[in-house]
Amino acid sequence: MGAGEGQLSQEDIDALLGGGGSDEGDGGDPFGGLGDDSGGGDDSVGMPSDDILAAALGTGSTPPPPPPKPQGVKKSPGMGGNNANLNLLMDVTMALTVELGRKDMFIRDVLQLAEGSLVELDKTVGEELDLLVNGKLIGRGKLIIMDDYYGIRITHMLNVMERLI
Repeated sequence: MGAGEGQLSQEDIDALLGGGGSDEGDGGDPFGGLGDDSGGGDDSVGMPSDDILAAALGTGSTPPPPPPKPQGVKKSPGMGGNNANLNLLMDVTMALTVELGRKDMFIRDVLQLAEGSLVELDKTVGEELDLLVNGKLIGRGKLIIMDDYYGIRITHMLNVMERLI
């Protein structure tokens, strides 16, 4: 082969074009006889060799080496691939909301709200409250008071099938 792997020398380029290394005597055919269907019965006349074609395409008789295996977290027999991906998400923040209740109101009623107005919610005292993560229901719990702070004691976590409904 001419220059380096995947590169062609001028001699290889000329051989591919059928010029044989010179610009003279090509009979006006810019392809140097390649694809000339007008005569001869031998289609291989003027065609480049397989070695020259392989050099032009950057392919050789030996296959390229396999790509290197990524160096990353080695899995132990008990550790699944999902655990490593899950560990990447552990520091992502999410909005946790405890919903005391809801109320559908007309716009005229919302516009009449002022300080001291009461809004009746759809939940009763002692009823379980909804626990939402990023607006999606994930569980329910009871309201508790701890040192002048409100909290929720989780009584039920929804399984995957319940969350889809």
